[in-house]
Amino acid sequence: MKVPEKMYLQIECKNETDLKDLIVQLKVRSGRKNPYYIFLPKTDEDGKSVLSKDDFIGQFEDHFETGLMDYDGSAETANPEVEVSLFDPTWMMGNKKLAMAWPLLKNEKPKWNSREEQYSYMVSCKNPKFKMKPLMFNIEKSNRISVNIKKK
Repeated sequence: MKVPEKMYLQIECKNETDLKDLIVQLKVRSGRKNPYYIFLPKTDEDGKSVLSKDDFIGQFEDHFETGLMDYDGSAETANPEVEVSLFDPTWMMGNKKLAMAWPLLKNEKPKWNSREEQYSYMVSCKNPKFKMKPLMFNIEKSNRISVNIKKK
């Protein structure tokens, strides 16, 4: 797939003005094995977030590094049709020791001071207060993702 230099996310929610601290994930398929999950940065108050090409590829490479036997394919060979959904922090919250087991990976080190800092960032999202029906999006056709969410 051809990854754009930047991907722009806009979240809308009827009757909600503060859309800060939501995390959206992209489920990307490449190869024959498990999908890769790419996380956009938390949204600002207006529900906007921007993911750079370098961050997309960095997360993809780190994902591959965590489970060489579970993943194959590359960002270049990935299907441009991805599933967009809200990240669900429930597993991380209930399994902190497992979530913290890995050291920071190559592309995480410049972004985070520690695994604890990354963990806190992820579990502090406001996602549990909202729901969203996953949608399919073609990264090669547009670099602007627009989603609607609802309060639970």
